Amino acid sequence: MAKYETFLLQNSKEFEIFRKMAQRNNVRSYLEIGSKMGGSLWRMANSLPVGSRVVSVDLPHGDRSFKESAPHLKACIDHLRMRGYDPYLFLTDSTDEDTVEAVRELGPFDLCLIDANHTEPYVRKDFANYGPMSKIIAFHDISFVPEPNRDSKKLPIDVPKVWRELKEKHPEYSYAEICHHKNENGIGVLWRDPSSRL
Repeated sequence: MAKYETFLLQNSKEFEIFRKMAQRNNVRSYLEIGSKMGGSLWRMANSLPVGSRVVSVDLPHGDRSFKESAPHLKACIDHLRMRGYDPYLFLTDSTDEDTVEAVRELGPFDLCLIDANHTEPYVRKDFANYGPMSKIIAFHDISFVPEPNRDSKKLPIDVPKVWRELKEKHPEYSYAEICHHKNENGIGVLWRDPSSRL
């Protein structure tokens, strides 16, 4: 079995609820910012009707297996195309202006998952750039709490802060949280149209 079919950085129970939410909301176009090996992209795409548009923006980097993520993600895209989907892959910085414009030309999207660089500037930029293209916007790691002895060389995960501020500053949106563990993972979902819900 291919790596993109088995590799998932999200909590599997949380992602299953998220996947079913997408089906109930009749998602036909899906944008994922940060896909790593393609596990979440593969699972979500196969939850959607054949022919659905699926777009991934990812910048492979890091250490260990993540350095080798690009071939797996490309294989995922190729397999989705063979299965009759309409997939696109951008292996580049999600905040690059040309990338944002290229993705915009493929939109609008029913659902966008933001799961790339988790530092505050990038999370805010990804929401500012890709949020307006999507009816539903989701964020991964809204429940993350760093361990006291966390490796200081690792980038911080600032998603919880941005998520809290969004809820405070934009009460006009509708929100849901999918959380199975108190201090890690968690998927936050934001609907621009409050009449649509989980």
